[in-house]
Amino acid sequence: MAASAVVGALACQVDSYLRNFETTVVSCRQIKTAPPSKASKKSKLPTTPSDDTQECFEVELKDTILFPEGGGQPSDHGVIATPDAEFPVLAIRRALLTALHQVPKHIEPNTLVKLEVDWKRRFDHMQQHSGQHLISAILDQMEVPTLAWSLGEKVSYVELPRKLTDEEVLEVEDRCNDVIRQGIDIWVEVPDKDLVNKNKLPDDYDAERGILRVVHIGNLDANPCCGTHLKNTREMGSITLLHQLPIRGLNSRLHFMIGDRVREYARESNNLTRALNSRLSCQTEEIELKISRLESQLRDSLKREKLWMADVVKAEAARVNEELKLVKKSYVYRGDIVGLDYFNSLVVEMGKLEPNSGVVILASGAGKNGGALLVIGDGADKVASKIRDDCIIKALKGGGKGAKWQGKITQWEKGEVESLEAFFDRLEV
Repeated sequence: MAASAVVGALACQVDSYLRNFETTVVSCRQIKTAPPSKASKKSKLPTTPSDDTQECFEVELKDTILFPEGGGQPSDHGVIATPDAEFPVLAIRRALLTALHQVPKHIEPNTLVKLEVDWKRRFDHMQQHSGQHLISAILDQMEVPTLAWSLGEKVSYVELPRKLTDEEVLEVEDRCNDVIRQGIDIWVEVPDKDLVNKNKLPDDYDAERGILRVVHIGNLDANPCCGTHLKNTREMGSITLLHQLPIRGLNSRLHFMIGDRVREYARESNNLTRALNSRLSCQTEEIELKISRLESQLRDSLKREKLWMADVVKAEAARVNEELKLVKKSYVYRGDIVGLDYFNSLVVEMGKLEPNSGVVILASGAGKNGGALLVIGDGADKVASKIRDDCIIKALKGGGKGAKWQGKITQWEKGEVESLEAFFDRLEV
């Protein structure tokens, strides 16, 4: 069996527009697990659920149109079809100079197979990768080097040594889109290896036996790269530069979208804007003002709620203390409040309970939302244990000792509120 094509001279790198291909299996070996990679939701190609324990095999092919992860570009997805079956390929990795395709079933060596690439995913990666080269080329002219880049599922970024000003961002975006409109050819050269900058090569890539490629954008840029690229800048469609985020000291990540992603982003943004128009009952240009007014109203409401809550807590604490004096027990249930904040405020307002003052049961919440339980006073831990052990509240978890016990109720079941109240009525202190 002849050796497989080396990474650098794969069919997908020689012609990135190949969608179908026939080749031969060189080898196939079982590996322990498959990576948790998933195919595009919009892809029509077969997929299998990710399972860390499923069987997985790595297939070496004589040649391939499925790109292995490298140069910042994720691997392709696709299909390997034998005469008898089709298998999804959800990951391709580079092992030294060899591309290995991960599939769920064993395929015999020497089998003639047909490959199909997930073209929507591939073309998207080509747009983003070629576009990144263009962005970095323009930034180089502004003496802002690209330190790293990442091709994300929706948004990509280049990492820069400093944050760009708003004016610089607009300038880079305008200059990139001007190059796109010019329709400049993008092409790959395989020059003499001594002329190629090897600093960006992976440590495990054998430069002597491998192929070193340089991707050109006309006379604007020449950059060593193993990825799949467009033929012309017009195919990028457009470039949109988004926000920047600080990273590692003074470094900044400039996020971007290119090509079809820009159109999808515009559609999603328009749908979101229309939803806000409807929910806020305002025009687009009024959204920011409307939200500011709602934020102000919310702050005012929270202040008023805090004042009202303080009055309620004060009145409730007075009632509880009076009941403790009369019958040495008190019960509070609030179905409209979930959590311990209210009860903690109530306990503070009640003041310190002296020994032999009695016991207080505080419960909150309702239904599937759950709630909280707080028991304070004489034998609080024993009272709470009784509530839990007798299954008065089944979904109750918590702890405490002595005069205080608190817990969380993950769900109130039907009749449990009434059962807790009946338990309190029977409680002897």
